[in-house]
Amino acid sequence: TEFTVSLTFRLSSETKIYQEIPELKNCRALVVDDDFDTCDNVSFMLGQLGLRAEWTLSGKEAVLRTRQASMRGDRYSVYIIDWLLPDMNGIEVTRRIRKEMGEDVPVIVLTAYDWSEIESEATEAGVTAFCSKPLLMSELSSCLNSVINAEDMEDREDDDETEDLPTGR
Repeated sequence: TEFTVSLTFRLSSETKIYQEIPELKNCRALVVDDDFDTCDNVSFMLGQLGLRAEWTLSGKEAVLRTRQASMRGDRYSVYIIDWLLPDMNGIEVTRRIRKEMGEDVPVIVLTAYDWSEIESEATEAGVTAFCSKPLLMSELSSCLNSVINAEDMEDREDDDETEDLPTGR
């Protein structure tokens, strides 16, 4: 049996405007993926969210750029790294970036695969969050907001703990 269905849809003439993330406005982001189109698309989306995005096709170059940015005092505020890169995987890239940058900067791993098998190793290495490929603007925005808001919540909890300490008088 063969069925043919024909549907007519109207395209929206409205341009979707995404809300910038104030905490990341004009901050630097580095996209690391061996696929040019992914790098270009994710960088474009980050730009729409108010970040200054750069990209590289190599994990080794990402580590080098991180070192250079740290030496110049113009660090990256967010990393988006593909899990499977030809020269080293995203978890190893994260480990090396953490050695240079510490634990403060969010690292998001992109993958087209189920990440449940690598989640514990990735978290141990310092991965902050995961996003699925293909990456949609809504998912990227949501992920960045949750990462930034989680850090703000941790800062508030630390402040609350400090306030509750006895003064020792």
